[in-house]
Amino acid sequence: MDPITTMLVDDHEIVRQGLRRILEADQHMRVVGEAANGLEALERAAALRPAVVLMDIKMPVMGGLEATRRLKADHPTISVIMLTSYADNAIIADAMSFGASSYLIKDASPQLILHTIKAVAARASPADAAHRPPGIRTSVPDAERRAGLIEPLSERERTVLQCVAAGQTNKEIGNALGYAEVTVKKYVQTILAKLYTSDRTAAATTALQLGLIKSDGIRSRAV
Repeated sequence: MDPITTMLVDDHEIVRQGLRRILEADQHMRVVGEAANGLEALERAAALRPAVVLMDIKMPVMGGLEATRRLKADHPTISVIMLTSYADNAIIADAMSFGASSYLIKDASPQLILHTIKAVAARASPADAAHRPPGIRTSVPDAERRAGLIEPLSERERTVLQCVAAGQTNKEIGNALGYAEVTVKKYVQTILAKLYTSDRTAAATTALQLGLIKSDGIRSRAV
């Protein structure tokens, strides 16, 4: 398998260096370029055509949101993963509406960073698209397979995850489903582990992107 070509976009060199070390330690990754702001990212992405761009949100000259909007308009096959210091649902929603495929918190583990890049690249691959009829949503098992889940979510876990995405607390979920609060907490911990995510917001966002849960009734506030 050819390495996944990536470009790192962040105005802090130390962040780019850290990401480069993580990616270059994996034989399936190849960093082809870097940029310190959105404008540089557009110029270098046009020349380098990476498969995946890791794009910081807040940068001088041009921020990541505007750069993502322009990049996806000009090069729709390039996937963008937003980099953020914390999970802000409004900003993340804007990023997704501009074409971003996923997002990462900057202090995410190396395992999560590599997993997210590989999952995004797999979902964008021509081979994957060729096996999916136009207008047909990917089934849950296929989505989970492409996400690289060690094991699929159970029906109960998807039900709990749907409630998490709707902004419900563990206590509210327990009351709605007839579970003890401690049981719900265990379900949530298992879900986070299976999705390679570190918090409830990331789990809900990832599940939506993969089609594991429905968007009906999901609130815009943090979960």
